[in-house]
Amino acid sequence: MIARLVREPLLQFLALGGVLFALYSLVGERGTEETEKIVVSASRVANLADGFARTWRRPPSPEELQGLIDNYVRDEVFYRAGRAAGLDRDDVIIRRRVRQKMEFLAEEISVPEPTDEQLAAYLASDPERFRNQDRLTFRQLFLSSSRRAGTIERDVKQVAAALSGAGAEVDATELGDPFLLGEEFRSMSQPDVARTFGDSFAKQVFAAERGRWQGPIESSFGQHFVFVGQRTKGSVPALDAIRPEVARQWADARRIEAEQKLYRSLRARYEITVEAASPRTTAGR
Repeated sequence: MIARLVREPLLQFLALGGVLFALYSLVGERGTEETEKIVVSASRVANLADGFARTWRRPPSPEELQGLIDNYVRDEVFYRAGRAAGLDRDDVIIRRRVRQKMEFLAEEISVPEPTDEQLAAYLASDPERFRNQDRLTFRQLFLSSSRRAGTIERDVKQVAAALSGAGAEVDATELGDPFLLGEEFRSMSQPDVARTFGDSFAKQVFAAERGRWQGPIESSFGQHFVFVGQRTKGSVPALDAIRPEVARQWADARRIEAEQKLYRSLRARYEITVEAASPRTTAGR
């Protein structure tokens, strides 16, 4: 019912009329007072010209620069009149934009260059964040589910028997089917394997024993037998090896800390009161 009323042309016309009336009344009141000043500073003109140059890869002409200045003055005039008329109140979009600008200001607080001691302490405080992933090197023997649609179960049993007790030197081309990405996969992390074969396959391969054929392990392509030849345990690199990444995350943490500190200091200036919603309002949600 309320939504239908809001869409009514007559109601929209009346609301617009009310806003225009408030604005014209404001202009009439201001006419008897001292004229407000809008100063377009030299730095503002330079910023307008720089913004134009970044967009168009050339400086603006005198006419274009004057157009930018005129547009800025137009924005300022309407912005001030709108605020005076209360148009910015309870506007979610405006509130969010102002909040974002405040957060950007907090993030732009200069973060000093970290010392080696600070980076080393940051790395030591959460080493798992920077740990290299475990990696495997494995061979696979592939049985295509599409090629062997009617014989896949029988063929799996035959290949399993043939691989029992065999080593890595087995010729996979004689027992299995060609696989587009090849037979051997070197130094693969679990996410790497998952991107190729799927999550379930990757988990089973990384849980497999080293040094013997195991399977079948199913993927979306078909059935696979795998031989894990090498397993490399993940480790935390030395600071010198990952200094840029540690420095980046250290700076991000400092910016977040600065934003939270600014918010706490601003919030402390206010007494926050949250009124309980009426039963009718709650039921209408």
